[in-house]
Amino acid sequence: MKVVTAEEMAAIEKASEAAGISTATLMENAGLAVAAGVRRISGSVKGRRILFLIGPGNNGGDGLVAARHISDWGAEVVLYCGQRPEGDANLKKVEERGIACLADIAELQKSLQGADAVVDAFFGTGRSRPLDGFYREALETVAKAKKQRPGLVIIALDLPSGLSAGEDTVDPACLYADHTITLGFPKRGLYGPQGAEHAGQVTIVDIGIPPHLAAGIATGLMADDEMRRLLPLRRAGANKGSFGRVLVVAGSINYIGAAYLACMAAARVGAGLVTLATPQSLQPILACKMAEVTYLPLDEVAPGVVS
Repeated sequence: MKVVTAEEMAAIEKASEAAGISTATLMENAGLAVAAGVRRISGSVKGRRILFLIGPGNNGGDGLVAARHISDWGAEVVLYCGQRPEGDANLKKVEERGIACLADIAELQKSLQGADAVVDAFFGTGRSRPLDGFYREALETVAKAKKQRPGLVIIALDLPSGLSAGEDTVDPACLYADHTITLGFPKRGLYGPQGAEHAGQVTIVDIGIPPHLAAGIATGLMADDEMRRLLPLRRAGANKGSFGRVLVVAGSINYIGAAYLACMAAARVGAGLVTLATPQSLQPILACKMAEVTYLPLDEVAPGVVS
């Protein structure tokens, strides 16, 4: 699966529109996929209070669609909204359902007290400036509520707001999400050290973008099914000699564990026969931990030191 930057994702969405898949269709698909993801994470949304942080762009639009579906499935939905475009059809649809739309920080604090989950739909790949004002205050309020109530589940839509899609950079106000539901293709920023720390468990959902539109993207994510196709078949009639041999030369009186880790790594990746060459006084210790390995005890000049 391809891994994209914000610019690459924008180009793919533009190509989708040129192929006849409108932005409105992608948004509807994305919102429904996110709603289904929230329901899966929650077990059930019926009777639960789900708070959505709605931003000004497409990420907020996806959040509005998701909020509408979750409301239809029986959840109590509350929106905390930034400025939306004039005549926003998705905002009108949630308003028609009587969903509360808050914009006051005191109301947000009160609503968080009984919330089961928060969906961060402020900014996705479109963020281009530091978080400040209305959005920073809201995120800091949610972070404080999470600290007070660790059971409050935080779900990021596409990216945690404040995390760069293409680089491993993060705004200080960015939430530490429990889950991130990312749209179409995973974003490169999710896999850097800071991104992984802020994104939590990442789920990639299909929103109807034809996969071939990402054919020119250079970076990819190795999925489980792709890895399986690369591994050689292990035939039923094979033996340990069929799968290669590894000689590990390791271990000293101060670093016994290194020999254990290296040998078990070789065995785990499928080597048929692993032999450990190690100082002879260490062999009995390591043999107690590794029945799978054969041994080549080495002469010593001192206990645990190879001659």
